Amino acid sequence: MTENYCFRQAEPHEIRAVFDLIMGRVAWMDVVGIRQWNTTKYDQRYPLSYYEERRQKEELFVLTDGVGEILAVGALLHEDERWPEHDSAYYLHHLASRVDAKGAGSVFLQMAEDYTARMGKRYMRLDSAVGNKNLERFYASRGYVEAGSCKDGLYEGILRQKKLMLSLTVR
Repeated sequence: MTENYCFRQAEPHEIRAVFDLIMGRVAWMDVVGIRQWNTTKYDQRYPLSYYEERRQKEELFVLTDGVGEILAVGALLHEDERWPEHDSAYYLHHLASRVDAKGAGSVFLQMAEDYTARMGKRYMRLDSAVGNKNLERFYASRGYVEAGSCKDGLYEGILRQKKLMLSLTVR
């Protein structure tokens, strides 16, 4: 499933493409009637400069295809103020895939989980918007369990986590 993809840290020249991909998803949410990033002033809360900061901290990742096109993006944060305790985890934020890249979000999530386990982390943690039933079902089907709630400005979310099988090779 992942043989034609590359999961890696974003490069400096890719920041605009990352931001544009995320804003494309925001516009798509308007079209399909999902109330999430499109109702929370996402571009103001997370402007272009935010993604450059994440890249400099080596927390911004992309999934590319065989020719180097970015299909999906996400940030793996080392800590997250939304979580009451900071266990051995990465915190996934801003997961978005190109609208025309069917399945790329799933591939990104799997490769992010594999990376997290290789780094010796016990959990992958993330959140989803309250009321987004499709996303709730998606994360539940991937083994993510509810672990609380969060609020960030206009955003209200459900904290979710998945316990990972640690890899034998920790970098």
